[in-house]
Amino acid sequence: MSDIYNAPQADLSGDQEPSGGSGSIPKALAGDYQVAIGETLSEAWAKTSGRKGTVWLGVLLYFVAYIAITVVASLITGQSMTNPDANQGLGAILSQVIIVAATAPLGAGLMMIGIKIARDEQVSGTEVFAHFDKTLPLAVGMILMYLLVLLGFILLILPGIYLMIGYIFMMPLIVDKNLGPWQALEVSRKAVTKHWFPIFGFMIVLCLLYFAGFLALLIGLIWAIPTLGIAYGILYRNMFGGHEANPEI
Repeated sequence: MSDIYNAPQADLSGDQEPSGGSGSIPKALAGDYQVAIGETLSEAWAKTSGRKGTVWLGVLLYFVAYIAITVVASLITGQSMTNPDANQGLGAILSQVIIVAATAPLGAGLMMIGIKIARDEQVSGTEVFAHFDKTLPLAVGMILMYLLVLLGFILLILPGIYLMIGYIFMMPLIVDKNLGPWQALEVSRKAVTKHWFPIFGFMIVLCLLYFAGFLALLIGLIWAIPTLGIAYGILYRNMFGGHEANPEI
């Protein structure tokens, strides 16, 4: 890939092990992990037993909060929700920035539900509201990610696909490992790059299973969404391990 995706460089080396799990940031950056799609999905399916309600409560709380934030952002910026064609200019941009910033902690919390279930930790659906203390770094990370992925798609599409997959662990790395926005983006990208094609295949499989559940009269989503969220958590656990408040990287 072009050097544009390698600068500025962050100091990502280190040897500290996490407090739990089989992975760690140094191991992930060295590519010392496996992407076993079948085994991951089997484990995720087993872990949904008794936890589907937790995941679905988190999903419900996320969407209720997302709608409320969208309404508030529209009122603040004077945007019309009934006539999207009228939403143009600075107000529309400001509205989107507010929505991204305010909903980023909700998305991180939803991801952490799957991750904590994967690590056999105690978690509830209210986890979606547990990370508003990280609103600023999460918002900055989301905006940086959007801009870099957009730039990648402008540069002949393939760099955009590379970055879109490379950045999939940015949000949990901020809240779970206490990394800064750029550092989290770089740790995610460099770790994923070690096994980019297997992880790309893993994400394609998750998308296909989601659509299969959707097509099954939506009933399949009752099982599909918890399984897919936990599968994402298992991959994160296998790569990065347990929670670290202040990792040395």
